[in-house]
Amino acid sequence: MKPFAHRAEAGAILALSLAGLRETRCVVAALPRGGVAVALPVARALGAPLTLSFVRKLVLARAPELAVGAIDEDGEVMTDASTLAGLGASLDELTEARTRAEQELARQRDAFPVTPLAAHLPDASVVLVDDGPATGLTLRAAIAYARRHGARKVIVAVPCSSAVAARRLQREADRFICPWVNRDFLAVGRQYEDFRQVSDAHVQALLEQARAEARPAGARQEPG
Repeated sequence: MKPFAHRAEAGAILALSLAGLRETRCVVAALPRGGVAVALPVARALGAPLTLSFVRKLVLARAPELAVGAIDEDGEVMTDASTLAGLGASLDELTEARTRAEQELARQRDAFPVTPLAAHLPDASVVLVDDGPATGLTLRAAIAYARRHGARKVIVAVPCSSAVAARRLQREADRFICPWVNRDFLAVGRQYEDFRQVSDAHVQALLEQARAEARPAGARQEPG
């Protein structure tokens, strides 16, 4: 399979894979920032509200590309013991990684004001969307968060995935939907022709578009 042109195309293809999904009530929760561009077409296809799942990978300063864990907005941490052991990570390094992640999560919550995912729960199913898991750690943390807050079902929907992440997510989610599981997956960016970083402004614009589409025709946006 050739790489996706960009995240919006990947989201449109993913939405087709979700055409048979029938949930009485569901909410689409994107992992910021890259997952938001993928999630907008999914939310549109499902007629579901779009919110964010604030989770962040933990990385050591000396290995910034390698996730050793993930943290959610409740402060719950999930770690990869084998990766930590392989790096010989110290407690101080892990503490520093957690502090950096918490600071970024706080910044994102301020930058992207949305109805919190927990406010949609319980009594709704959650469709978690990202642009493509390599290790699956952040999505696994997002699954745990959604379950802890009472999600009826947790569905993970991604346009592409490594085989390792796919196996893990299939075990932990109620459903795992992915059009392209790549056994030669080396990095998420290689699955896209255009994988430029998603800016805060772009995320804000996508969220506003989702809010506008969710408003009834002719409804006036309230000031402030």
